[in-house]
Amino acid sequence: MPPYILILYYSLTGSTAKMAEEIGTGIEHINGIDIRIRTVPDLPQLDSDTPSSGAPYVTLEDLQHCSGLLLGSPTRFGNIAAPLSYFLEKTASLWQSGALTNKPAGCFTSTSSIHGGQES
Repeated sequence: MPPYILILYYSLTGSTAKMAEEIGTGIEHINGIDIRIRTVPDLPQLDSDTPSSGAPYVTLEDLQHCSGLLLGSPTRFGNIAAPLSYFLEKTASLWQSGALTNKPAGCFTSTSSIHGGQES
C-alpha cells in the first residue's frame, strides 16, 4: 500500500469539507503520496457505516496506517466540533500502543461568527 496522508474532518455546512478537498488537491501533486479523505458522523452516532454523500467515515485503521494526518474542524466556541472530538477520544488504543508516533500532523479550521473562534 502506498503511503498516504489522512485528511480527517467534520463539516456541518460544507465549508470545512471544501477546505479538505482543496488541501487534498494540493497533496495530490506530491509524487508517491496518496490522499485519503475521511469524515466522522454527526452525534448521536448514526447506525450506518457509510454516509449518504461526501467522504466515507473514518476507521481506526485509516488513522493507524496513515503516513501523516491533517485534522479539520469548524470552531465551536473556540473548540473542536464535538463529532470529531468524540472520534478522537475513541483512539486511546492507538495512542497507547505508539501507532501514531512520528507521524507528522497539522490542523485546519473554519468559522464565521464574531468571536466564533477564528482568533484561535
